[in-house]
Amino acid sequence: MNQHPIDLLPDVIRARSQAGIVAGRYVVSLFIAVVLVGLAATHSRLMLDLARQRLQVAEEQADIVLSAEATATHLRETLDATNEYIRRYQLIALPVEISRVVATLVNVLPESATLDRIEIKAGTPNAGRSARGRARKGAGRARRSLRGELSGFALTDLQVAELVSRIEDIGFFDQVSLDFSRSRTVRGVKARGFRISVRADLDVKFEVTDLQEAAHVQ
Repeated sequence: MNQHPIDLLPDVIRARSQAGIVAGRYVVSLFIAVVLVGLAATHSRLMLDLARQRLQVAEEQADIVLSAEATATHLRETLDATNEYIRRYQLIALPVEISRVVATLVNVLPESATLDRIEIKAGTPNAGRSARGRARKGAGRARRSLRGELSGFALTDLQVAELVSRIEDIGFFDQVSLDFSRSRTVRGVKARGFRISVRADLDVKFEVTDLQEAAHVQ
């Protein structure tokens, strides 16, 4: 025969023991809940810190972009101002130096030819025209030109013609004309006095080349 277990504990102790077990379960459940809340709070704090860091990085990048845009705007304004200055300068400044023009004319003289006067003027040929003339011509800007007169003497008319041909061969002047060639006595020697008129359009592009560089290229 099997004998049923006999519980000899008093009911009070048994009830106290069961109450302790229940209390322990509550304590463990509360501890687990506290741990879970702590983990959730820690995770939330980490995520908040990460979000703050990302926000700070985004703000720094935004500041960099805004600074770059401001710099680009400033550079664009500076470029526009510089281009406007260049445009105005090109409307006023001469494309070639007058001293270079004079030196070029002197360099093409034949050996026996001499210049005693060179007069060169640059500007708009219609600067002194009337208001009625401007109205007929239109409101466009007049083309700039360089005009000059060369006076001197040479031994023969052939040398005068040679000088005119050399000036034409320069390629700078679009008009070269011999105004006159007449007899002249220089220090007891008969010669030919001459005057040559030249004109050049200053609103075209020129390529200035030194004689030494041209000779080296050839």
